[in-house]
Amino acid sequence: MLTEREELILKAIVEEYIDTGEPISSKVVASKYCPFVSSATIRNDMGVLEEMGYITQPHPSAGRVPSPKGYKYYIENLLMDCKLSPQQRMRIRKVLSNLESETRDVREIIKATSWLIAQLSKLLAFSYGPILSGKFIKKLWLTPIDDYNVLLIYMTETGDVEHRVMHTRYNPLNLEKLSNILSAKLEKESIDKIEIKEVLTLLPEEESLIKEIFNSLKEEYSYAESYIEGTDYIDKIPEFNDPEILKSLISIINKEELVIEQVNAAINSGNVRTSIGEKGNLTFIVVPYFAKDLPIGAAGVVGPIRMNYKYIIPLLSYIKNCISDMLSIRWR
Repeated sequence: MLTEREELILKAIVEEYIDTGEPISSKVVASKYCPFVSSATIRNDMGVLEEMGYITQPHPSAGRVPSPKGYKYYIENLLMDCKLSPQQRMRIRKVLSNLESETRDVREIIKATSWLIAQLSKLLAFSYGPILSGKFIKKLWLTPIDDYNVLLIYMTETGDVEHRVMHTRYNPLNLEKLSNILSAKLEKESIDKIEIKEVLTLLPEEESLIKEIFNSLKEEYSYAESYIEGTDYIDKIPEFNDPEILKSLISIINKEELVIEQVNAAINSGNVRTSIGEKGNLTFIVVPYFAKDLPIGAAGVVGPIRMNYKYIIPLLSYIKNCISDMLSIRWR
């Protein structure tokens, strides 16, 4: 741990550098943050911080800039009381309330949050989901339409009711029995973990319908998707004038597995996760979404290491709580 004065100096360097993008001198720190400490003392403390790897000096005659280690210390130890303003929270709640009234589709809600985060952060934002961990479809019903069509109705654990039409020949007298068989199995595990052979053994005469149901549900619920918004902001961020940093960012956009890696880490942590400088001088900040204790998805930003953590972290944390509450309330 750093001393109280070292923490104050590090905080000053991080926040000034985020605001200005210029190396920070001891004179600036002394005049704005430590008026009762001499510049010489602050220079000595800055030297100690540099030796410990929290700040660096780009040129011998320049001031200091934070290192990834310095940013990490700042985030973990010096941002304890950062919150959004009541006006900012109200704006987010209003947008999410409108979203919830317009759609009950979990996928659309997750997709829309990447747009919201991009608009509020002015950074490249992404979302991913729905992640179907454990059981997801809670119950289903089969209703006859005509000799070659059956209406499949099913309810998810987040309360969504969906329907699809199955196109195959069947015996109407078997629909209730098949509905009960599948519903009983779905109460214990997800559709992708149910062995179709077990169901076929119980009702072999409905092989065509059973296969149609399995194919349809797995197609709908066996995968999550990633969504990216905010590409219009890339050319407005000075750091992305650096070809190497821009190249790293483009690889993030084009490789979904890099996003999924960050998403999985956030879900495992259960809270806001920040990754600084691990992927080509970029920062990821990611939050998971839960419906009660079931992970549903995640969202976050990717941008330069020099970003406004004091705003972005509470922003994502608040959106995480709002989305998780929204999904949990709809849980049945």
